[in-house]
Amino acid sequence: MQVSLKGGTVTMPDLRGVSRPSALMKLHSLGLNMSVREERYSSTAPFGEVLEQSLEAGSTLKRGRTIAVVVSIGDKVLSVPQLVGSPSARQAELILDQNGLAVGRTAILPDDQAAGTVLAQSPEAGQQVTRGEGVSLLLSAGPLLQTRLMPELHGRSLDDARALVGRMGLVLRRVLEGTAESAVPGSVLTQSLGAFTRVALGSELTLTVVPGGSAQVAARLATLSYTVPSDVSQERRLLIVVSDSRGQRPVYNRMCESGVTVSRDVRVQGPATAQISVGGVLVETRAIP
Repeated sequence: MQVSLKGGTVTMPDLRGVSRPSALMKLHSLGLNMSVREERYSSTAPFGEVLEQSLEAGSTLKRGRTIAVVVSIGDKVLSVPQLVGSPSARQAELILDQNGLAVGRTAILPDDQAAGTVLAQSPEAGQQVTRGEGVSLLLSAGPLLQTRLMPELHGRSLDDARALVGRMGLVLRRVLEGTAESAVPGSVLTQSLGAFTRVALGSELTLTVVPGGSAQVAARLATLSYTVPSDVSQERRLLIVVSDSRGQRPVYNRMCESGVTVSRDVRVQGPATAQISVGGVLVETRAIP
């Protein structure tokens, strides 16, 4: 094929208005070559269309010649495409590239939209810009877990701490009593969530406060369960004594058979423990949560 195309003459085709790939195919079929002499803005010819050619259509020339062409790079002023809602920055970049534009600055903002979604653009869709100009994008970083900065509650009154925790959307689950030298009665000693740390909205908090003042530690209901050992056959007395901020009191004192499980609901206040005796012998001391 190459040998057969070396000799002879051909007639120059009209390449104007033809796309650059089509013009190249036409010339190659005639044994001619093509070079792009210039790329030029055009308000009428689309991107890649041939505007001019170095030899007029109908001219006779030998095979093997190179024809120089001028190719359109489209209008210098373009309309910005719609990018808001694009699922990713990569897709927005492809759309801009197809329209002769580029990505400008990008910023990321937490949003309910999926991460990467285009939330806003500048310039907006439909505005006229110069070819090659950058379009800035605002992208979603995805939903942000709602958090709060935990304050330092040490030294605050229980009432102040309770009000602050409520405003922050946290849950004050439990208040315990504790003692410390030189501590103000009714003030907070410790907190279960560390001060100055990020905590999720709705997190549960336990406070320890100094008795007295205006602090009133709420009573709580706890369930105590104990199974009498089954190592002997005779009945034995089961005694359960509870100690809390209100003092010490028995909550169960009866004869029980071996292997029996006893369960009691008790109301306690502040730090509380239960002492369990079987047959007059202390067998267990447990903290009551």
